[in-house]
Amino acid sequence: MRWITFAACASVLLTAMGSLSAGTIEVALKDLQVNPCPASNQNKPVISTNDQSNQPSQCFKITGTAVNPADGPAKDVDIFGRITDANGTPAVTRRRVGSVEQIPSGTSPFSLEIFVPQSAKPPLKLENIRASGFSNESRPRR
Repeated sequence: MRWITFAACASVLLTAMGSLSAGTIEVALKDLQVNPCPASNQNKPVISTNDQSNQPSQCFKITGTAVNPADGPAKDVDIFGRITDANGTPAVTRRRVGSVEQIPSGTSPFSLEIFVPQSAKPPLKLENIRASGFSNESRPRR
């Protein structure tokens, strides 16, 4: 009897956990451009996107078109890829370059500010930029 009760409870728990998990949505990004941010954004306090903290940085804005194939918005969209400077040096050392709170269903413009070391030489090159979000909010917002 105990095993039946345990198995029934485990089954209910696993079903509930599955229904709480958010479905992943792959969002296509195209027509990408990277340009310096307006002068007013250059001196914002930032958290380094690289492993070195307290490093002078410069702001760039990535813009483009997002294509969300889902019926609803993609939430908590993480953007991944490789960003190098004119010398081929990584400008962002992590694969996750940033996030967008939400991308609506269908085709829409998007933008993302990134901060790179001041030593990075423009123009920046974007490689293998991709995005992935969730059908439900996956984590609490800070």
